Amino acid sequence: MEGYGTGATVYTLAAKFGVSRATIGKHLRARGIDTKPPGLHPDDVPTAAQLYEGGWPLARIAVKLNTTANTVRARLSEIGVSMRDAQGRER
Repeated sequence: MEGYGTGATVYTLAAKFGVSRATIGKHLRARGIDTKPPGLHPDDVPTAAQLYEGGWPLARIAVKLNTTANTVRARLSEIGVSMRDAQGRER
């Protein structure tokens, strides 16, 4: 699908065409395009930890490292980084 390869998200394309995200995903997969978000490379985990401990939010780290906030959270939890709550307090 035009746009996805240049960085548009399935959500952006769904809004543009007036269809659901799932419909866009189905069309992309039918064309052999992988829509699964990229993981976090093991070499990037220390950088992610350093940024998080420096106060960066998970979403910002995810954008910088081309992954998702949930992936960053999972990898940081695996190495024992203490997560903050929504107000920035340690849990």
